[in-house]
Amino acid sequence: MSKIGKKPINIFDGISLTKIDERKFEIKGPKGSTFFSLPEGFDLEIEDKVLKVIPRREIDRKTKALWGTLRSILNNKILGVSQGFEKVLILEGLGYGGEVKGNKIIFKLGYSHPVEIDVPQDIQVEIKPEKGRSLIYVSGFDKEKVGEFAAKIKELRPADRYHQKGFRYIDEVIKLKPVKKIVK
Repeated sequence: MSKIGKKPINIFDGISLTKIDERKFEIKGPKGSTFFSLPEGFDLEIEDKVLKVIPRREIDRKTKALWGTLRSILNNKILGVSQGFEKVLILEGLGYGGEVKGNKIIFKLGYSHPVEIDVPQDIQVEIKPEKGRSLIYVSGFDKEKVGEFAAKIKELRPADRYHQKGFRYIDEVIKLKPVKKIVK
């Protein structure tokens, strides 16, 4: 038995799970709606605001792995439409900054030109300047899209190990390297 797959998923108030066809479901909540496709060999059981993922066939190694993964993905979709997800990035560096204009983000990252990124439809971005750095809040109801977009932003200018100039996650610890000194 899969330890994660056996855990029940609580369905919060204000969330509806609608069956569209045999294998496709729609999850609606206050933050938005998303779709979920159930693979062959699994069923969903709903009792008293509790959802369980149940395998139909004999439990082997592949089924165990898929069972736990399926339960986690479904749980993240339910949490996303009820509470949402957020990633916070820090942009540090002299002259570095950014602003949101419509559905684009324009960053000044020390290059000869500003860098523009299009914001996906289901993602919200907010930039707050703070003492010598900027905090970038990336939020949305799809955990995968939020993480992917935050990684795309970080990829523009990852924080270096010498001065920590660039993007890093708020909970990321970067071990500083000493700057090379010239000995005379």
